[in-house]
Amino acid sequence: MKELTATAAGGSLAATVTGAWELRAGSQDTTEWLDGAADTSYPGGGPGTFSAVNSDGASGYDPAPKMAILNFTAGADTNTITLAGGITSIYMVTVQENDAAPVFEGHATNNMGLAVSWSGLVLTLQIKGGASDITGDIMVMYS
Repeated sequence: MKELTATAAGGSLAATVTGAWELRAGSQDTTEWLDGAADTSYPGGGPGTFSAVNSDGASGYDPAPKMAILNFTAGADTNTITLAGGITSIYMVTVQENDAAPVFEGHATNNMGLAVSWSGLVLTLQIKGGASDITGDIMVMYS
């Protein structure tokens, strides 16, 4: 798996990949993990019956969905973060503010809000209400 990178653009925005994981509980359309010792018979298969052997055509690696956590600082409206390195598409994005005194607390009454949209591999901060210098985390589900 290639290392995910995040490049920030706009104002003083900085973005860092704090963690990226491949979700390998079982990839969609992949059953190779069931092959185990498929080249031997059970019961009484003799030596090698219970060894981890995939000699019947298992191809080794099938990509799985991935998840990453990005940290950003000094965020303002329309600032962008471009993702690269082993990523081909984004499935879902969530964002949260991490400031000591949250700007968006009670946003329903102060007409403010924080969101992230994406197009291709570019995330765009959407900060309503004129706030800037926002700090937060973004979770990205991708392949």
